Amino acid sequence: MDYGKHGHVINIQCSINEQEERFSYTTSISNTTPFPAVATLAVVSVRASSSWTVPEMMLEEDDPAGFGNMTAGTVPLPPVTTEQLEQVAAVTDGVIMAEAAEQQEAMEEESYFDSSMRPTHTAYLGKTAVLTCIVHAVKSDKSVSWIRGRDLRILTVGRYTYTSDLRFEALHTEGSSEWTLRIRSVQLRDQGSYDCQITTKPIRTFTVYLNVVEPTVEVLGSPDLFVNRASMINLTCIVHHAPFPPEAITWYHNNQTISYTSPRGGVSVVEERGETTTSFLLLQNAQPSDSGTFTCKPEGMQPALVTLHVLDGEQPAAMQTNTSALHSPAWSNLVTAFILSVFSHLCC
Repeated sequence: MDYGKHGHVINIQCSINEQEERFSYTTSISNTTPFPAVATLAVVSVRASSSWTVPEMMLEEDDPAGFGNMTAGTVPLPPVTTEQLEQVAAVTDGVIMAEAAEQQEAMEEESYFDSSMRPTHTAYLGKTAVLTCIVHAVKSDKSVSWIRGRDLRILTVGRYTYTSDLRFEALHTEGSSEWTLRIRSVQLRDQGSYDCQITTKPIRTFTVYLNVVEPTVEVLGSPDLFVNRASMINLTCIVHHAPFPPEAITWYHNNQTISYTSPRGGVSVVEERGETTTSFLLLQNAQPSDSGTFTCKPEGMQPALVTLHVLDGEQPAAMQTNTSALHSPAWSNLVTAFILSVFSHLCC
């Protein structure tokens, strides 16, 4: 075994003979080697066929400097029992096992976020928002937390929810890599950042921004729409940012539900459903009695209003028309479908 400290070289070859209780060594130690270097050497454990720890070496009385005059030879050992050897072996094994455990832990894969996670999420007002954090190589069920950014409030830790707001809930299935924060009845104040945090060293964080969208309803040309007498009236109602198309859209004229089978005749409605839902109310041969307030009311949403003015030959300077709707592809298709429908009825 070779051991050096502070630039000094110590070469020792040693063997032990338990039966004769003798210690053989060959040493080469610099005369200037300070005693702390030898003291450091004395605590080194040596593993042979059986565990052995370096005993206190016997010095000559005329050599107080510390091993400067040692030469090859033998030194009598104090009696060593089997129990002492086993104790030394146990201590040495424990140190080695602890070091191996530390190395194994350092080599283990650290927790990390899945690369497919999105930094933004859109939720609709009054609906449910689901924020999912995907973490791999999680050490324990309590390693992942959700924290609200605006006030740094801890919302969830693992599968447990830590807030009095019952709209928030932690969701996690054992063995799954998904850690979910569910928010029911989303409000506009819920909009903002939410941090998914892993308790690693250092702590790792992935921020998700929740965008809360409020559905809106509008009637093109509002608040006032002017049309000429005997022309076709087209009222276009558009629903934006709805989580799904409304089940029904009802039209009202002066707070009365419009009947498509009324004696007036010439009333029809066409709807286009999708990410944006559009309802077209068509009235042929506009009459002064058609003037008034028209209301578009999608089910479960706020209504939108427009005031219709039927003119008898006048051309006011403030006259407005929904020409954008008239020239749109949807309007062109609608007119074509309406004409074909009327033609089919006349033929039959």
